[in-house]
Amino acid sequence: MISSLDQKAWDEKIIDLGGSILQSYAWGRFQEELGNKVIRFSGPTYSASAVGLPLPMGKKYYYCPKGPVGEAADNLADLKTLGEDKNVIFVRLEPQKPILLPVAAKEVQPKTNWVLSVDQTEDQLLVGMKPKTRYNINLAFRKGVVVREGGASDLVSLWQMMLETAARNKFQLHPQNYYLKMFEILAPKHLKILVASYQGKPLAGMILTLFSDSATYLHGGSSAANKEAMAPYLLHWEAIRLAKSFGCKFYDFGGIASNNDSRHAWSGISRFKKGFGGFEINSAGVYDLIFSPIWYNVYKQARLVRRLIRPV
Repeated sequence: MISSLDQKAWDEKIIDLGGSILQSYAWGRFQEELGNKVIRFSGPTYSASAVGLPLPMGKKYYYCPKGPVGEAADNLADLKTLGEDKNVIFVRLEPQKPILLPVAAKEVQPKTNWVLSVDQTEDQLLVGMKPKTRYNINLAFRKGVVVREGGASDLVSLWQMMLETAARNKFQLHPQNYYLKMFEILAPKHLKILVASYQGKPLAGMILTLFSDSATYLHGGSSAANKEAMAPYLLHWEAIRLAKSFGCKFYDFGGIASNNDSRHAWSGISRFKKGFGGFEINSAGVYDLIFSPIWYNVYKQARLVRRLIRPV
């Protein structure tokens, strides 16, 4: 059924069901500020926030980021009502457990995340790191790298570092307005900006989200300048310490290469994240609830063509 829960009750239920910030009420408000329609469903054993996203030719689909939470199968009857709009081709789901639906044509969130339990003392966390990581944290500190909590004025320099990182590692970013709106809606309760500077120059930064018992490294970037200062190491260490100060139990480093794939574009980033200690969490899969098989096949073929003609 369409949810009548207010923000407080909705978030309490999402937390109780083990959901992430991507299913929070604030994240839905952020999506609405971007111009996307958000529909929230809720029942005794589940909740799902679905975001409407446009496709060419007036078509669209809905996306449940890291959802539904709870018993996904119980939620399918509600989600099927979205198909009453004949322009909706499918709903993309990321449930907590596998379900009997076709596997999605595209993964949205990373398949594998690297997570650190921060419910330990700082000394225990340092001991659990790889020696090189621990050394580089200390080196950054000795060199005078400073990590501070930033504000809206830091989004410009953070954006520039994210652009540089995206070009270096060959991945795409959202438009700049996406991150501006995210800060506007989620900060300060659910979002923090951290910036690591060396000799007054920003070298690394991140967008950190806070929800339930987890702090999540959502987006970030670093400069290729002054790599010897090891700013990203101290940046994440201070983010871990901040997570502890807010009573979080987990620090989520975000996506890594699955199956230790050394050929994956994220292999270097994965080694960096794993150096802090922790464990991997694999998603239950991404599934599509299809309403129009014909248009869905057109969508898949169009995605294939875009990949084939993408410049190297």
